[in-house]
Amino acid sequence: MTEPPNTIFKFRDELMVPPIGDHKPSMRPAHFLNPSVTFSDEPIFEFPSLSPSSLPPTFEPSKWPLKLTFISWQQPRNWKSWVDSLRHKFEPLWKKTGIFESIMNSTYFIRKNDDLFIGIAERWCCKTNTCIFPWAEVTLTLEDTMVLGGFSVLGQSVHISVETQELKEVEDKLLRARVEIGRSKARKASSMEWMKLFMNSGSEIEHEAFLVMWLSVFVLPNSQLIRKQVFPIAIHLARGTRIALAPAVLSSIYMDLCVLKRTIVGLNKFDPGEDGNSVLEVIIRSPFQLVQLWVWERFQALQPNPNLVICGEPVFARWHKIKSVNVENVRLALDSAGDSFLWRPYASYASNSDMWVPVDPNLDEEIVAFTRCLRVSELVGLGCTEQYFPHRVAMQFGMDQDLPGCVTQCKKTPEIAWNDYNKQISDVKLFVPSRLYEGCVTTRYLEWWKQSISGQRDSIRCNPRRQRSRMQRSRRKKSIAMLYEATQALKGNDGDVPPGFPLCNKVKAGNSVNVDKPTVVEDKTPQKQVPQASRGRKEGNDADVPPGFPPKRNKVEVGNSFKEDKSAGEGMRLYVMHDSLGKSPICDVKHLLGQSQSFSCGKNGVNDVFIRKMKSVMKPVELHTSEAERGGLESAMEVTSEGEAKSLVHNRANICGNEGEGSSYKPEISRVELKDRIIRLKREFAELKAAILG
Repeated sequence: MTEPPNTIFKFRDELMVPPIGDHKPSMRPAHFLNPSVTFSDEPIFEFPSLSPSSLPPTFEPSKWPLKLTFISWQQPRNWKSWVDSLRHKFEPLWKKTGIFESIMNSTYFIRKNDDLFIGIAERWCCKTNTCIFPWAEVTLTLEDTMVLGGFSVLGQSVHISVETQELKEVEDKLLRARVEIGRSKARKASSMEWMKLFMNSGSEIEHEAFLVMWLSVFVLPNSQLIRKQVFPIAIHLARGTRIALAPAVLSSIYMDLCVLKRTIVGLNKFDPGEDGNSVLEVIIRSPFQLVQLWVWERFQALQPNPNLVICGEPVFARWHKIKSVNVENVRLALDSAGDSFLWRPYASYASNSDMWVPVDPNLDEEIVAFTRCLRVSELVGLGCTEQYFPHRVAMQFGMDQDLPGCVTQCKKTPEIAWNDYNKQISDVKLFVPSRLYEGCVTTRYLEWWKQSISGQRDSIRCNPRRQRSRMQRSRRKKSIAMLYEATQALKGNDGDVPPGFPLCNKVKAGNSVNVDKPTVVEDKTPQKQVPQASRGRKEGNDADVPPGFPPKRNKVEVGNSFKEDKSAGEGMRLYVMHDSLGKSPICDVKHLLGQSQSFSCGKNGVNDVFIRKMKSVMKPVELHTSEAERGGLESAMEVTSEGEAKSLVHNRANICGNEGEGSSYKPEISRVELKDRIIRLKREFAELKAAILG
């Protein structure tokens, strides 16, 4: 292993390719973070493999014998009032020391989502302090801590001491106050007792006491007590000295993620006892709100709708009291989030073009802070020191990614580690990528990544019963249902029937539909009753017409296999039996029709219908529609590149031959175009099926 070079950047021409998707490599100038591997004989900083087998087989944290306890989540009563009472006097000082945003963040409340923390911890690698997903390696960085938490990456170490007589006297007063609270009935220096003693007291050390509580509760908590280790930090902050809180906060988050990861892995060997009530409790001491906001800011699939914020408000205001997205399986959502992950959600410091900034004594503070986030170092906290490897996640900073070089990992004293973190920039000039630039990877990195992750993907694929989120299942049902409906409406031979669907007898679209007796398996499970309001009208022919469709249609009656039911409240589901799929839903009628209409099957009107794939060859479906009507139906479907079908119906095609709202559609499509669309539809359907089957 070699020590990281003094310079932060490395520039050279390389064959580059986007990290996701099939693209041809192109030779261009690239910008890398040191240390990176240039020659094949240099050691590569490998990472341990994902071990899905070491994790619980299914993602059901509510059923695991695991309890998470958060020290710094709840906001003490009247805390916001204390902040507001001191803000008008000390806001300029707070801004000077770089703590104003983080203090204001403490006045907002973030709704906790334990599943997000567990999902991130499952993919956490304690060797690299990164999350290793099947699609990329990412992590919380100093930039995230700086932007989201409002903590400074510049300044003095958290291990700063008080040296002058004046500062020592202030520290003695704070210590005596802590001892005094410990002698009270509470018998401990709790934050509430601390507030009662100092809030609006007019004490000469009220500001220092306020900062002590802020540090003990929101920044560097160790328990629910006032922490005397933060007294020197508070004293220096109160006198305008900037303290680098970001590395200390990030170090504590890394440590807690490692503890949580090891605990999750240990669940497989944990014995809950004879009564089954024993649990493993993990006490999270770091400000884990930053982990949740990091997920929300970067993982679009898990991002709820944020609040509208006024210019100047901190990041926490954007997520104040916002409820999380309801995701059934966070593990699966994270593992499949590669296409929607935001590599650079906040690049406000950058311009619209790349910048080369010469290093001089007058270098802008924002550039210095950004550069500090790019350098391999050790993060010094209170009671912990963690490794920081930004060169492994260079694309999060708008840089290009090459093979990560090895870094010597040895135990250092906090003083030595801090000096290494705080050393001067040795680069002659600094590179700041444009805010619009997205990094790429070298071809050798892509090959290395594929080889490293291939075994992990196989393990993940073999994991029993990978669950889908409710949104994904609904989207999949809707896509398949719409593709099935559209394909059935197209005239043709057996080739017009989508792969995996049963061939059916020809039917005529008229007043009734007759189907030759498919195999029917009855489900005896009674369906739940739904409120009367959701059943629609039951009077006359219009009762069976879904809202938004033209009324007074000829009633479609189903023959031997399908019977209309006027009492069941649940939507009818159609199933196909496939050798490789088992029982899988084709469509949900209530979603297909866009409302909760009362359809069901079976003698008593309460049974779902499962259509088995017929072994005998049956005739294809033929709907007696005109070329114009088929063109209208085809033009109403647009299949996205991801395989999801979206309805783009602007006019309704009347395939029943009756006068009504749908008969006004005027097609503008030729037979050749129709044939091309049919071919495209079949191709996209095959891709969708392949994606569903994994």
